[in-house]
Amino acid sequence: MTRANMSEPWPPSVTLERDGIRLEPLTLAHEPGIAAAAADGELWNIRVTSVPEPQETRGYIETALKQRAEGSRLAFAVIDTTADGGNGKVIGSTSYHDIVPAIQRVEIGWTWYAQSYQRSKVNTLCKLMLMQHAFETLGCAVVGWRASHMNFASQRAIERLGAKRDGVLRHHAPIRDGKVRDTVMYSMLAGEWPAAKAKLEARLDHRKLSPRSATPATVRLDPITSDNLLAVLRLNPGAIGERMVATNAISIAQASVSANAVPRAIVAGEADDARVVGFLMLYDPTLDPALATKDEAHADAVDLWRLMIDFQQQGKGYGAAALHEVRRYAVTRPGIKQVRLSYVPSEGNPAPFYRAQGFAETGEKDGIEVVMSKPLAKP
Repeated sequence: MTRANMSEPWPPSVTLERDGIRLEPLTLAHEPGIAAAAADGELWNIRVTSVPEPQETRGYIETALKQRAEGSRLAFAVIDTTADGGNGKVIGSTSYHDIVPAIQRVEIGWTWYAQSYQRSKVNTLCKLMLMQHAFETLGCAVVGWRASHMNFASQRAIERLGAKRDGVLRHHAPIRDGKVRDTVMYSMLAGEWPAAKAKLEARLDHRKLSPRSATPATVRLDPITSDNLLAVLRLNPGAIGERMVATNAISIAQASVSANAVPRAIVAGEADDARVVGFLMLYDPTLDPALATKDEAHADAVDLWRLMIDFQQQGKGYGAAALHEVRRYAVTRPGIKQVRLSYVPSEGNPAPFYRAQGFAETGEKDGIEVVMSKPLAKP
């Protein structure tokens, strides 16, 4: 780590480096690299991000330098030092911003990465370096984050850091398509940093500095027992998920009065490393056909009533792996030809995820929820 003289705005310029990733203060010398990184996935087309279009790259950097001079932002170029034969290349940008020296507060944001580096351990590394420097070197009392109310991936990523959701600033900031966004605010206090740091370090042990792994996650679906009940009840879907699904306690209570309910803990890992990462509940009409008839359930379908993955475990493929296990269960049931589910059609709903797993809208509704199904091909 290096730092400049102390006469410049707080926090002083710094270069941070760890495990093949370097954060160095953004300058006009980074212009070609910033443009190339943004072109990896044409990220400027994502309206909820701050990625510059090719012709805007120089202005993007000049704005960051102006904000630096004003003391409100310290922007970094994110460098993969192992790329291009060890010469390194720019793969994105991130910043300290909305800096308030008087109360030792910084926010972390203006963050984006080339598409080929997304969902690798780059973001975890960058956040760890920036948070550690803020809390342990700068002596910050609090670190903040903000995200568009439409950027659910960013909100989930911030929640996985261990940050607390402070609230929403309504009608807060313009976005590039001319609309106005709400802003979701998060923060972490210095006293909360040690626990968050431990979790980030543990996460790094399981991720690779490369484009996302092609190795699919695997899970098993375990019955709810006295051994795993508390772990299931402690699962947290995150602020977004809380608005989408009932609590696990309510689901388990519902299961206790329905002979066709099949509640399961989603477990990843083996032996001593096994851990509960999520929860799901199925409705299997073959268990009590008379009750299924009364409930007007589809006799040829296993219904997915609930599916949630703990917010700290999201983005690791456990949801897709759980749906694979649901299919394996369904094909063993007599007369079952499809898996059905439904979702609330509000912002942040999981429909894109379900479509990626082969589910399609049926045109039906269950109350306000949109019904989807996936046919089963018997093995």
